[in-house]
Amino acid sequence: MTTVLGHKLLTAVLGDLPVARGPAPSANLSARGRAAGAWRSSVGDGVVSGSAAARAVVAYRASTEGAAAEILDSVRGRVDALVPNGSRGGYAVLACEPERHAVLARELHEEAGVDAWMAVVRVPRDDLASACATADDVLRIVSSRAPGVYELRDVLAEFALVRQPHVAEGLNRMIEPVAARRPLLDAVESILADEGNRAAAARRLGIHRSTLDHRLQAVERLTGCRPVSPNGLLTLSVALSARSWSCTSLPRRT
Repeated sequence: MTTVLGHKLLTAVLGDLPVARGPAPSANLSARGRAAGAWRSSVGDGVVSGSAAARAVVAYRASTEGAAAEILDSVRGRVDALVPNGSRGGYAVLACEPERHAVLARELHEEAGVDAWMAVVRVPRDDLASACATADDVLRIVSSRAPGVYELRDVLAEFALVRQPHVAEGLNRMIEPVAARRPLLDAVESILADEGNRAAAARRLGIHRSTLDHRLQAVERLTGCRPVSPNGLLTLSVALSARSWSCTSLPRRT
């Protein structure tokens, strides 16, 4: 059964988490370079000391181009560097006290007042490129979740698994039959968003709970995964993350 397989995959791969967490290359190198350059310009030689040494990077993606423009307007002047990446996303680098990075990112999100996804990561030892790479990966993982602010700790299982190419490919194959049927995919995304609460998921979809149950049973038949069990929910969540990565090359471990 896929549920058992999923449990074994999680156990094996999460045991390798210290390796999997390392930053890896992806497609946004140009924007990352501009962010690093802008940050170095804002702090001189790029080496700061004392309390100012604490920095965080926020990778963001807005639901629309208009929302992205509102984010730019709301955060301008509050961050050390701001670099758009495409028409709906970008990076913001900001000074923060230790362990305050998530709080500041949530304040930025709230002030923007638009539907947007933000991934916030502390900058380790002035290594902005590494922080941007991690923030990019977190942002891609949460793209199917509700808009909001996310940290690496919110997606540790997904982060570890999708960085294992053979595992990600297997999970992607598992979820494809579900992804090909929009009502089933909507059912999975809703049950995940409502943390297994079928009544809430049915309300979210505007359907009767028995209709949702029939769709979830179809998901189980196609994947072998029980969508209302803890292991099933986790495996399906990771599978959707793997699917969101399928359009780009997955990084290989060295």
